[in-house]
Amino acid sequence: MSKLKEYKEISIEEIKEVDEFRTFIPENNMYDKIKEDIAKNGIKVPLIVNQNYELINGYTRLKIAKELGIKKVPVAVYETTDRADEYDLLVSTNLTQRQLSKAQALALIEKAVEEKTKILKKNQNSENNPKETKVERVPVQLSESQNKKIQSLTDLRNAVKEELKKYNVKVDDRALDYYIRIKENAPWLTDYILKGKLGIYPAYSIYTKLQEMGLLEAVAKLPPYERNTLLTDGRKIILDERKDLLEEIVNHRMAVSQAINKLKTEEKLQRSKKKPRVKDEDLDETEDEGEEVETDEGEEAESDEYPFVEEWAQKEEEAKQQLTPRFNTEVHSPAEEITRINHEKWLQTVARLKEEMLSNCPEIKQLYEEKKLDEEAILTMVEVWRNFQIAFKNLSINWHNVAEPLLSSHLNRQQLEELFYKFVKGNMRLYPKEEFGVVK
Repeated sequence: MSKLKEYKEISIEEIKEVDEFRTFIPENNMYDKIKEDIAKNGIKVPLIVNQNYELINGYTRLKIAKELGIKKVPVAVYETTDRADEYDLLVSTNLTQRQLSKAQALALIEKAVEEKTKILKKNQNSENNPKETKVERVPVQLSESQNKKIQSLTDLRNAVKEELKKYNVKVDDRALDYYIRIKENAPWLTDYILKGKLGIYPAYSIYTKLQEMGLLEAVAKLPPYERNTLLTDGRKIILDERKDLLEEIVNHRMAVSQAINKLKTEEKLQRSKKKPRVKDEDLDETEDEGEEVETDEGEEAESDEYPFVEEWAQKEEEAKQQLTPRFNTEVHSPAEEITRINHEKWLQTVARLKEEMLSNCPEIKQLYEEKKLDEEAILTMVEVWRNFQIAFKNLSINWHNVAEPLLSSHLNRQQLEELFYKFVKGNMRLYPKEEFGVVK
């Protein structure tokens, strides 16, 4: 069992990072606020290290300290016996230092149980086969028959339940059973629970719906940024069992943001068809009589359900208001239909360019996934990306029309292409703003 040895201040260079601990806990979602506080007040909560100065807990604070150029940090040094002991210490310090929900606490404890099980299996293998270094996976993943699977799941459930008692975390049996089932069949979903993006019950609903539609594995294979958007902003697509939209998404024929916008548009149209027309004079009479007027409550619900794609929704709404002042009618004018088709094509182009940009520039993709760039900023970057494409298309046309005829008698197609890249590379630089007179 770990034991606190001392508090002290040590150089950052003395601290040794451990990969399994660094990736164990998701980065704090209050990163910017923590960084601002540390810049102003310094590190107040000590980092947790073992007797060898291996960092157990405090990777966010260490990262911030490095970014701010802090040379020394406070640490709490613990005497530990083994890695399993350190996982217990990691869990206990996170439960006390971070404001975790019950779902997050359960996910944290289960993950620690899983890691300790791996350590136990590794030790058993080493004792039985001194030359064998293979690490077996957790029992739940080694199940070969249904009976063994049930027994393994029962063992895992009981182990987690004991750990929950040890840390005084109260989770009802049904939530625990749901979590274990998700862990067995869709382990990637548990990361969203640990990060606080999904509760256990919403995660279980998503898991069951996707399984019933036969799309569980397909969604798991989506690019991270698309899957994140689907499970957070677009989860209604799953819960409403819109298999048509999901199949378009997993087959990469439609971006998640497009599917969200399509669902919003359909729901607005549906509500507009059902919404009764009330003349102004009738409304005044009803109010005078003190009677309750039926309103479209869906608008308020929608704002809660869909806090996303605001720019696209706004453009869509503006277009509809300009073309159809009486939008509640079921009749669609030719002009409105043309605008709707053009708008859908525009959305598809934006989604394609976004996916292309993130694929070609991992650095921007990382900033987007870390939420350092929001959706509006990404759409602005997509416009810049589009402008660059247009510029290079014009440059290519110029090359084909002017340079290529002069060189084609001496070079073949491949040589011409190689020369083109060398030709433009010499001019590829970011010109200072001063040259354009735009510095303010």
